[in-house]
Amino acid sequence: MLLRSVQVCFLFVGTTLCAAFDSELLYGQSSANQGSANDVRAACAQDVQKLCANVQAGGGRIIACLKQHQDQVSDSCKQAVAKAMQQPNGGAGTAPAPSTPPAGAQTAPSPEPSPAPPAAAAPKNSQPPNTAKSNSSNHYFLMKQVQLIDQGLGEGRPAYDLMIPKDWQFKGWVNVGVAEGGCFADWFSVVGDAKSADNSIELQLLPKYTWQYVDDPTGQRQMQQRNAFDAKFKIKPCPVRAPVKAEEFLRRDLIEKYRKGKTVVSVEPFPELDQLVRYRIGLPPSGGDVNGIHTEGARARLSYDDDKGQPVEEWVTAEIIVRKIPMGPRGAAYDWHAVNVMFFRTPKGQLDANDRLFKLMASTIRPEPEWQKWSNGVIASLYQKKQEEVAKQQEIIRDFQQKVVDTINGVVAYQQSGSMQSAYGTSQLIREVQTFRDPTTGSTFELSNKYDNAWRDPNSQYYVMSDDANFNPNGKLDGNWTQLQVVRPQP
Repeated sequence: MLLRSVQVCFLFVGTTLCAAFDSELLYGQSSANQGSANDVRAACAQDVQKLCANVQAGGGRIIACLKQHQDQVSDSCKQAVAKAMQQPNGGAGTAPAPSTPPAGAQTAPSPEPSPAPPAAAAPKNSQPPNTAKSNSSNHYFLMKQVQLIDQGLGEGRPAYDLMIPKDWQFKGWVNVGVAEGGCFADWFSVVGDAKSADNSIELQLLPKYTWQYVDDPTGQRQMQQRNAFDAKFKIKPCPVRAPVKAEEFLRRDLIEKYRKGKTVVSVEPFPELDQLVRYRIGLPPSGGDVNGIHTEGARARLSYDDDKGQPVEEWVTAEIIVRKIPMGPRGAAYDWHAVNVMFFRTPKGQLDANDRLFKLMASTIRPEPEWQKWSNGVIASLYQKKQEEVAKQQEIIRDFQQKVVDTINGVVAYQQSGSMQSAYGTSQLIREVQTFRDPTTGSTFELSNKYDNAWRDPNSQYYVMSDDANFNPNGKLDGNWTQLQVVRPQP
């Protein structure tokens, strides 16, 4: 397993206005900005009561709920937010460092960053930006990008990449044909593990799960018979199971298998994850089911003692994708998956403080387009070969598998078409990112949308982002910085 790294420096100045929705996320503010926050809370109180009455405050859950129901938010609430955003610093005050800072978060001035681990070292002859001259109210994450390389059938292709804090360690790999079930969609199992320098915080990435199901009892029997036939030749069957809710999958599958007996504090929707997955499979960010595709994300909060007897807290997450395939008078078939299966563990009392970091890392996990296109082609060919084997024996399974192949090919084409620019722009807003262009090379980058001022050092592959229009890293930070241009999506 090889890793390639690119360093990213985020400068966080103050807090975001949306923190005013959630008292547990609200830092101390100046009197003017505190007034704006109070106005927002007052104007949006009825919206919270109406749309999010059953949502527990804290951990960004109120914010996520309002985002999920943004089409139903009242005009008065929207106007209060817009007015507050016109205040200096976007209505946000200066945020003191939290009592339990998130892992990887730093407050300038800061000591010289420790060298990156050998497996993820910065490019040769590059040095981390010197932040000693930064204003003391600046908050930032110093991140690096790591790539997971498929050394098996991928023959060294970069498979996935993500961002993790600079001093974290990462390992990952791609297994072939080792999934619990025999569905070809799970042929490639991607696994990753990122840990903080002291091993106290960990992000685990687990392979996806796939199941098949049909409404027609005859079709169900044929699938089960086919699985039994394959099992005689030690071929793992593709599990036959009716679709379940994301919350049920967390409880019955992940927690029961990996965290049995641990205390489940809560299970809640995870709309940020749902919006991210919808964007990546070519669906609009909201609006429910599209073309028979249903999605939903959830996460469970756990509390327990680890193997060393230390109290820890943990998020367990998953996104369910169900593709409903009409089968005429026989009802429908279902090709469904659990993706973005993750465990994020911290010492007890630090989970909320690191929630922003968790979401930041989760939002950067993505397959490399070339590897995804190649691997999807392999999966489609496996389905087609299987379809040929059973074509004369079981008509229902043949039709179902052909629909799956068409779906795989259709999703790939849809992702590459770029035909949903408007929805893409909305998705970027929800995912809190925007596109920047390097005017010298034409290259584009997706970075945080909280800052319209961004620079890139092409020699070191570092990025600096700030909300101060007058800030210029040249002369202040090591490197030769080129200012990037914001690319606004076309309607």
